[in-house]
Amino acid sequence: MAFPHPGTGPSPASSRALRNRLSLAILAGLLCVPAAQAQSPAAARDVEAEKAVDLGAVTVTARKRDERQIDVPIAITAVTGEQIDAMGLRNVVDVINITPGASSIDTGGAFTQVQIRGVSSSLGGNDNGYYVDETPFTGVTVPWYPDTRSFDIDRVEILKGPQGTLFGEGSMGGTVRILTRKPEFNHFGAGVELDASSVKGGGDAHGAKAYVNVPLLDDRLALRMAVTDERTPGWIDDSVSGRRNVNGSDVRTWRAKLRFAPTDNWNIDLAYWKYRSDSRAAGNNAYDDMTNASFLASDNQWDSASLTSTWELDGSQVVYTFSDGDLSYPQNGDLSPGVPLAASIDIGVRTHELRWASTGEHTLDWTVGYYLRKADRADVLSIPGIMESDSRQTNDAHAVFGEATLKLPNPAWSVTAGLRYFRDKVDAADIAADGSTSSLKATFDSWNPRLSVSYKPSDDTTLYASAARGFRSGQLQPIGSIQLAQQYGVDLPSQIAADSIWTYELGAKSILADGKLLVEGALFYSDWKDVAVRVPITPEINGLVNSDGTRNKGVELSVAYTPVRDLTLQLAASYVDATYSDDVVGTPLNKGTPVYNVPSTSINAGVSYGWDVGSQLRGVASANLHHDSARKTALTAGSPGDAITLAGVRVGLESPAGWGAYLYGSNLTNEDGAINARGATEYASDGSFLRYGPSNRPQPRTFGVMFRYDY
Repeated sequence: MAFPHPGTGPSPASSRALRNRLSLAILAGLLCVPAAQAQSPAAARDVEAEKAVDLGAVTVTARKRDERQIDVPIAITAVTGEQIDAMGLRNVVDVINITPGASSIDTGGAFTQVQIRGVSSSLGGNDNGYYVDETPFTGVTVPWYPDTRSFDIDRVEILKGPQGTLFGEGSMGGTVRILTRKPEFNHFGAGVELDASSVKGGGDAHGAKAYVNVPLLDDRLALRMAVTDERTPGWIDDSVSGRRNVNGSDVRTWRAKLRFAPTDNWNIDLAYWKYRSDSRAAGNNAYDDMTNASFLASDNQWDSASLTSTWELDGSQVVYTFSDGDLSYPQNGDLSPGVPLAASIDIGVRTHELRWASTGEHTLDWTVGYYLRKADRADVLSIPGIMESDSRQTNDAHAVFGEATLKLPNPAWSVTAGLRYFRDKVDAADIAADGSTSSLKATFDSWNPRLSVSYKPSDDTTLYASAARGFRSGQLQPIGSIQLAQQYGVDLPSQIAADSIWTYELGAKSILADGKLLVEGALFYSDWKDVAVRVPITPEINGLVNSDGTRNKGVELSVAYTPVRDLTLQLAASYVDATYSDDVVGTPLNKGTPVYNVPSTSINAGVSYGWDVGSQLRGVASANLHHDSARKTALTAGSPGDAITLAGVRVGLESPAGWGAYLYGSNLTNEDGAINARGATEYASDGSFLRYGPSNRPQPRTFGVMFRYDY
């Protein structure tokens, strides 16, 4: 089965065919597996002439050059846009959650939390890399993982393990890359998706999405635009005012991409993406009774613009990219009952990258480049009577990097070595209302190497061993935390040191049974040094300190099987043992405490089936199951979360004319447990137990209908 070449979208006709076939794929994307091909009745007579399954067809750019996923000696999940559509995944959180060794929490209000292989934090710059096309969301002292609605996406790549050599600072647990579809020169295409759903005990939701691809000049100029307008449902009630379903949001996005080819070997891509989310309760936190007593409203937006120039040479490629990303994130409301808060975060990140990489297959394949980044952040914080501050920070960073793969005299063996030098100049100041100041002027630098050895006993099997290092710059201690800590006798440092990680990995991936079975597995061990953690000062406010670090080890396994053309079965599981390596004074964290936000066990399973309905329609049905064990460690102090099991089904009809109609259900068991650890336990005035603290909650049982049409 042919997949779109990276950097190009399918033609309208091929898009319809792919979506018809890939509607059978439920969670196959976590295995990097093209779904079983569901042919229309008109094409059924040609089935025997075609190969039933091609599990090695997915091409990725995880090493900034085109390669088959099965050949890349790192653990990587690549989910295509067609698979995202077929599985009904709403955003990148859903994609991450079907990836062995990774998980994510949609916290509401357009932000997510990401953990990969036990690397998880709620403070400091990104500990896991996050890219939308060529725009990196990193380089500032807040984990910035913006919500990305999954529409008109080419693919999502999730690279596991440190990616510091090619993707730089912050890619310590791994890197998430969202690659959107690019314009096509000679095909007009358009599509629409309409959706409506209802949540048990909550509100209703609806959405409309559309794209258009317009060729403007044959073989030279084309424009692609995509827009979305969604009302996400609310299901959490305000226990103070009595308002119901307050955590719903209005989410709007639009994207424009222009591709210009001045010559046959030169492409210029211009892109702009804008996102806006408006919510009067920007969060999915609730007590066990699905209510909360404090909410923060937010009308936030982020936008990114990029330019990519690609020049194809004989056997190599030169790429220059520029990106400019901005975030505006205001919050107003109550931090906790009776504690009002008004705050805003404004972030701007501008990057340049120039790289030169080999193309095709050679004895020596390589990538070299230079990277420049300038980031600015401005914060205003007001908690009356507790904390008032105004802070500014700039990060000026640059890096040089290179990576090469050498095939040995026995070509089944190859060695990959890479190195990145990174230097980050930080200038930060946080000024309190009384004029007190906390400042940081420092330069952080690091050498980040990677080394791997791989062996291919056959074209469709890769065995590998690797070691890689990741790094993240240090940061300023907020002046408000310093002042409050002095009042309560808590000792805090004036700044937070940089942290780093080494990960060692053994892995294997193989296509078996005449292309019907794909098996992937990996063992890893990570030593994460100087991890920043939170020290509770009051129930609402905390400070920052460096811990000794964490030790993370685990195993990942994925299996996909297509015994017949119309049936896909898959199973994936991971076990991650991530714990703090020593006691952290002044916190509930002790040696052996599980790392914040990390489920030790995750399991994903799916089955899908397709059949002919009459002479012109195709029926599709699928079911999926996702399980995470309890996340045991709270942000500062609190009680463990719950094991979460979510089940979903989907059934639909598809036509070769381009339309599809579906009924779906999610969270069929109406799971209402605490996804992450609950906040601090609350007690009544007489000291008796009142209730456990709030936690993020899954959306209750939801039933919906969806209609798609592609022209």
